[in-house]
Amino acid sequence: MTTIAVAPLPLWAREAADAVDLHALADRVVEADLAAAFDTLRDNDEFVTRLRASVVENLRALRQVLTGRTPLAEVCLTEPFALAALQARLRLPQTALQRSYRVGFLTMWQEWSDQLVARAGLDDVPRRESLEALQALTELVLAYQHHVGSQVADTFARTDDQLSRSREHVRAGLVQHLLRDDSTPLPPSDLVLLDYPLDAAHLAVLLPDLPESAARQVLDTLREKCHVRDTLVHPIDLTSTVVWLAQPRQAGWTATRIAALTDCLRGHALEASVSEPHVGVQGVRDGWRQVRDVQRVREAWGPGVLTYPDVSLEILLMADPVRARAFVRTELGELGADDENAARLRETVEASHRYGSHVTTAAHLHLHEHTVRNRLQKAAELLGRPLTERRTELQVALRLSRLLISVAE
Repeated sequence: MTTIAVAPLPLWAREAADAVDLHALADRVVEADLAAAFDTLRDNDEFVTRLRASVVENLRALRQVLTGRTPLAEVCLTEPFALAALQARLRLPQTALQRSYRVGFLTMWQEWSDQLVARAGLDDVPRRESLEALQALTELVLAYQHHVGSQVADTFARTDDQLSRSREHVRAGLVQHLLRDDSTPLPPSDLVLLDYPLDAAHLAVLLPDLPESAARQVLDTLREKCHVRDTLVHPIDLTSTVVWLAQPRQAGWTATRIAALTDCLRGHALEASVSEPHVGVQGVRDGWRQVRDVQRVREAWGPGVLTYPDVSLEILLMADPVRARAFVRTELGELGADDENAARLRETVEASHRYGSHVTTAAHLHLHEHTVRNRLQKAAELLGRPLTERRTELQVALRLSRLLISVAE
């Protein structure tokens, strides 16, 4: 590849370029890239780590070029190409890669040009010389962007081409197509490649802490325990996976089979969100929607296995968080205070509703029966009415308060 010839910076401008705080600038560039191109991957630690490594290596190399220590043609990088390959494996569009490079290098140019202008003013550099230095700086940054960006684009294209030839990668594309509400029916050739009965009864399981390879190992046990033959595995990102398990429509997913599945997941000490059974292509989409809804309210319950019926009430009511908070404030009054004492009282009332007796509640909470009785009495005082009044509303408010507090935190 031909390298563009650019005039070097004068000494004072090279010194200004050398004074840039690369650590702080890396933070700005990473944030700009995430906001412009990768916002959905903010919580993906591996991706953000790789992105930052790429940004840092580019910044260090660019500073070497700007200060005249390294000719542009001799720049040798590894992290930007590793990031490009990772983006291809995540099936990110090449337009996202291009957008991140435009935004990232604009952020870099702004910082270095600001440093140059400030130094020119401090040293009282003549206007013409300052403008020529700024022009040279701009040309160097653009030449570097062209030099690296074209190679990165080639890496992305090669990796994407290799993956496109991979059967699993193609299947992942077919699943993404199926999950779109406006998707068209798959042709027979794609159905053969998918190798999953779309007309069956499906149960979706989201495994947020398991990459695809680990999820496939767990599937071996699930198939045996639940007598499932057909499964569909789809990696969401590098660290989480969703799985659909199929039963024939006639047999379906009985309560016994679902219980066996959740017991198996708990036996592996996994965090999992499980949908209700759904049928057909729309059932695949409905299961995917439900496990994502379960995952969104998970913080209030912590790790473990959660099914959609466990939290369907919270999911429904949290569709309007403002009205949900107003409902909790109205129903709980002082019992809804955000302090440890009120939290203990709410926990005791909720357990009392669930277990029905002071003795069972005390055993569950590892408390003395008299302590439970005293807490319930205090809760009724804060509530301003007996715990038996508006019992349904009270139970709903208690469940919602746990969720709303976890969201606020």
